[in-house]
Amino acid sequence: MRHDTLTFAPETVHQRAPRALPTLLATLALGCAALALAGCGGGGSGSAEPGQPPVTSTLPAPENFENSGALSFAWSATPGATRYELFADLDGPGPKTEVQMGEAQGLSFYSTTQRQFGYLNLARIPDFINANFRLRACNSDGCGAFTAAKALDLPSRISYEFSSGRAPLKSSSGNFDPISQDGLTLVLRGSNGSTSTLLVFTRTAAGQPWQQQAEIPTSAYRIALSADGNTLAASEESKVQIYQRSSGTWSQPTTISSTQAPTACAQPCQLEPDRLALSANGNVLAVSGRFRVTSSTAAAPSTVFTYVRTGTTWAAQNHFAPEGDIVGTALALSGDGSTLALNSGAITRSVNITPPLVRIYAQNVVDGWTEQARLPVGIVYFIDIAASVFSAMTLSHDGNTLAVEARNSPNTLPPEYHITAADLTCPRAGTGNAAPVSHIALFARSGAAWQRQAAIAREAAPSWALANDGDALFYGELFNRRNGAWTCP
Repeated sequence: MRHDTLTFAPETVHQRAPRALPTLLATLALGCAALALAGCGGGGSGSAEPGQPPVTSTLPAPENFENSGALSFAWSATPGATRYELFADLDGPGPKTEVQMGEAQGLSFYSTTQRQFGYLNLARIPDFINANFRLRACNSDGCGAFTAAKALDLPSRISYEFSSGRAPLKSSSGNFDPISQDGLTLVLRGSNGSTSTLLVFTRTAAGQPWQQQAEIPTSAYRIALSADGNTLAASEESKVQIYQRSSGTWSQPTTISSTQAPTACAQPCQLEPDRLALSANGNVLAVSGRFRVTSSTAAAPSTVFTYVRTGTTWAAQNHFAPEGDIVGTALALSGDGSTLALNSGAITRSVNITPPLVRIYAQNVVDGWTEQARLPVGIVYFIDIAASVFSAMTLSHDGNTLAVEARNSPNTLPPEYHITAADLTCPRAGTGNAAPVSHIALFARSGAAWQRQAAIAREAAPSWALANDGDALFYGELFNRRNGAWTCP
């Protein structure tokens, strides 16, 4: 029986710089099928059970084994180990046999002084959505005990579970696949041969296995899922495709074409869609992008359009084009569909930095959408060969709380944008009096008036999420709001 193995060499032999772990966007095609180990059942740590890979070494199970990001793994170095072996039970507690990961899945690794990292860079995340993983250390005597099984657990990688339901994680450096508020519907990017697809998975309850519900061919780069999980929007080059689920079946898409625009946009108005945001029930859609009055228009200003659904019919509603070329690179729509936040201007790598406002628009049945506030905050928009960084922001369900991932740029922006050490909420002990480089700015609305309630900075700038009720923020740790004040963990 052949076993593909993960070989480890001490750092004194290979002085390798750490390589980036794969993100949830990784969807490279799966290579050759992994060899099955007959009778392996995917049990816990300790001595091997009948039919499992034998324990032939006294090496203990590696400590601190964790799934550190989708198909990426980390563990503490095991003294005396010269290599490690990774196994996967693709259906967790199901009937499939455990298989060893290796070259067919692109198993690679790197190490630091005490920490080991491995990743499967030729594997497709959808193929491992229900998988459990185990690891063992090996040397010239053989292999030792297994770690306890670790589940892939995608929901915890892309969302945070608050008491008010799951909320999507945000990051300035990447996009997370969407999941519904109840955590029972998940959309992943995939491929079927040369065709790009979106794969919709559902489960009956948390902890239950995922089942594929639909496969949608699309080359969309931006996607959005409504909080109830029943509406999916996907932006392509010149259109937005919207899919609706009813009784477990996804409909053929409704197409919002590039020319389907509100009358407020000078006609003929052609939309080039980019970012998307859906209300919780999927009946309101906001689309940012660029529009051209004609196909030959040299300069294409940025804009945001809104659309509303009645039954199954979508209609253009409004058009937002505040001055400036950088509009809508940060976009948020409240769950109830009544409040829209978008940026005009941004901090860029250009020598000319436009002061970046967040504009708040409120909707009512009498006046439609009206501008309610302009909030100074350090919106970032970097796209060049060295960086792709965008400010992320989100609104609570009722639209009364806004969280923005912002950059501090005191030497280039007016004073009202500056965040000093004295402005910080819950600063870390021992960080000195330095102003933060980046932070989460939290704004609250009372009536029609907005004010900043908090600015929270953390050195590592982790992914973050705002609770649907607006009273909690996860930013590496959990912050809560009580009586209008944010409290420290």
